[in-house]
This record gives sequence, C-alpha cells and structure tokens, in this order.
Amino acid sequence: MKILVTAAVVTLVSFPACAEKVAVGCQLVSQYSEDQVGYLLGEARSVIGDQETNRIYGHYVSLRSACQYDGNATRVVNLPPALRDLLAQNGVDIRRFARRM
Repeated sequence: MKILVTAAVVTLVSFPACAEKVAVGCQLVSQYSEDQVGYLLGEARSVIGDQETNRIYGHYVSLRSACQYDGNATRVVNLPPALRDLLAQNGVDIRRFARRM
C-alpha cells in the first residue's frame, strides 16, 4: 500500500501542471556531455515517466543542434519538482543553467 501511495504522490508531483517552466541555454549543452544528460534522464525516467523524459530529451537535442549555430539559443522546458530534486542530488544546480519563465 505504501508503494502505491508513494507512486501516486510522485506522479502528481511530477505532473507537468505542477512543473516549473524554465528556459535552458547553451551553457547546459557545453557543460554536460550527451552521455551525462542521458544518464541523468535514465535515472529520472522512473521518477517522471517515459513521456516526460522523452519530451525533455527532445528539448535537449533541439537545443544542442541550435547551439551549433546560435550561442544564445534557449529552450523552455517543464521542470517537474521531482526532476529538480533528482538533479540536485546528482550535483546539478539547474539555476546555473536556467531562468524561470
């Protein structure tokens, strides 16, 4: 029962409606390799789900491509609280790379 309640809470907390919108720029792409981003998103998959993880990865790929031509490129992403916490636990201070929208 406790597992079901925990899963329900994680689902509600990570639901995009509860997420914070942030703009992420090229500094993120230059700071972290694709392998590092893939690892963190792999860890996040169990917390925020496949669909949200795939959406965030799509924004990362789009940003990486845009940064090759425009060093000021940004992408706006929904940052679920559960993902923000997971990033912090792995030493990623998202405030260094993103601004609130």
